[in-house]
Amino acid sequence: MEELDFEHFPVKNGYPGIPVKAWIRFPNCAELVDGEVFAWTAKAAEVTWKDGPVTYRTWVWSSAVTRREEMMNRNLGERTRGKNNN
Repeated sequence: MEELDFEHFPVKNGYPGIPVKAWIRFPNCAELVDGEVFAWTAKAAEVTWKDGPVTYRTWVWSSAVTRREEMMNRNLGERTRGKNNN
């Protein structure tokens, strides 16, 4: 994680998470996942995503992350309440 240089690029945190699509690199492939970002720097973002019942979290370069537009069209209350908490 030295390459993230947290000393010169401090981590910022946000809640609720920002809905994103992110490219995650694995040893044999790359996968585009739907995830959320709760922490970021000027150079990278920490992406959290689910694969079945398992939740994963990893840092990726910011160029691997884009916001999910369908979520950005809702206001904050709609994003935090969820579908079943009206």
